[in-house]
Amino acid sequence: MLSCRLRWYVLTTARVLHRHWQALCLGVLLLLPTMPVFAQSRLLGTPVLAPLAPGHGFAWRFVWVHMLEAVGMLWVMVQRTAISGGPFAVFAKSLPVSDRRRRTLDATVVLIASTPLLLPVISAATALAYLPDKVSNYLYVIGLMTITLGWQLAALSRNIGNGAPLVVANFTLVGALQTGNAVRTMLLAASLIMAAFALVRTPAASSSRATQFGTTWRRSVGHVSVNTARWLPAVVKLQLGILGGHFAGTVSRCVVMGAVTVSTCYVADLWGFDARVVPLTLIAQAVIALIAATTYRDLWASHVRAAHFVRSLPLRSIVQVRADVLTVTALALPFTAVAPLLLVVHGVLSVRVAVGIVLAGAPLLALLRLPQRYASTESVLLGAILAVVWIAAAWHIFI
Repeated sequence: MLSCRLRWYVLTTARVLHRHWQALCLGVLLLLPTMPVFAQSRLLGTPVLAPLAPGHGFAWRFVWVHMLEAVGMLWVMVQRTAISGGPFAVFAKSLPVSDRRRRTLDATVVLIASTPLLLPVISAATALAYLPDKVSNYLYVIGLMTITLGWQLAALSRNIGNGAPLVVANFTLVGALQTGNAVRTMLLAASLIMAAFALVRTPAASSSRATQFGTTWRRSVGHVSVNTARWLPAVVKLQLGILGGHFAGTVSRCVVMGAVTVSTCYVADLWGFDARVVPLTLIAQAVIALIAATTYRDLWASHVRAAHFVRSLPLRSIVQVRADVLTVTALALPFTAVAPLLLVVHGVLSVRVAVGIVLAGAPLLALLRLPQRYASTESVLLGAILAVVWIAAAWHIFI
C-alpha cells in the first residue's frame, strides 16, 4: 500500500511540476544568482529557531508557532488528493487494514510529501548543536514537528477529533519557552507526549466519524450561507461558491500574497522609507497580481463543468468575464493596498498617488486573464512579460 501511495503521489506531483515548469525554472534563475543558498543553509532554520530568542513574549511566540503549523497544514491541503492516494484510495478503503496501520501509512506519506518543509527543521537541528541547552532545544524542535504532523493529518482526514490534545500541546510548548531550563525541559517533554498521544489515538482518515463530521459541517455551513447571503446577487454567490470549492488553493494564494506584502513592508522599514521603497512597492504590486491571476484557472475550470447550466441562463458571456475579473481584483485588493497605505502614513506618497498605484494594478489583473485563459501552458512566461511591461510603464508614471 505504501509503494502504491507513493507511486501515485510521485506521478501526480510530476504532472504538476511539468505544468508549472516555467515558474520552477524562473524561480531557480532568480534565486540562485542572488542568494548563496548552500553557503547560508543555516538561515533555513531561522523560522524554527525564532521562538527560542529570549526577547519574544508569549503572545508573539504563540502566533509564530501557529503560523508555522498553518504553513504545514496548507501544504497538505493543497496536495490532499495526491497525498490521500486519489482513485487508489477508494480501493484501499475496501482492504481489511486496521485504522492504526492506515494512520501510520498516512503519516509516512505526509512526512515524505513534506520534505521541503523539513529542510528548515534539519537546518535548525544542525544549528542547535552549537548552542547551549541542547536537550530542551531539541525537545522543542521535535515537539513542534510532531504537533505540526498532527495538524497535517487532521487536515488530510478532515477530522478534528485530535484537535484538543494538539491545542493543549501547543499551549504547553509555548509556555515552556517562557520558563527556566529545568522546568522548560519537563514541559517540553509533556508537550511532546501529548502530541504523540494525539497521533496514536486519532482514527484513520476513512472512518465514518470523519465522513459524518464532514457532511454535518457542510450542511451547517450551507445553512448559514443560505440564511446570511440572501441579499447577495446570484453572480456574487456563484463566485464565492467557486472560491469556496477551491478553498485550499484560495487560502494558499492569500498566504503567499500576504507573505509578499509583509516582506515588502519589512524591507521598506529596513530601508528607512527612502527613495527605493516606491519601486519596491511597484514590483510587489506586480508579484501580487501574478499570484492572484492564477485564480482565473479555477474560475474557468468551474465554468466549464457548469457550462450546460450557464448556457441556459439569459446572460451574456461578457457578464461572466467581468465577474471573474472583479473576483480576482477583490481577492488581490486588500494586499495591494497595504504597502501604498504604509507609504502614505510615513509621508513618502500622497493619498492621490497611492490610490493611483492601487488602481493601476486593475488593468494588469484584467490582462493577466488572457494567458491564463488562452495560453495556460505559457501563462507563467507571458504573465511575467506583462508584469515587466506594467512595471516599466508604472515606473515612468509614479517615479
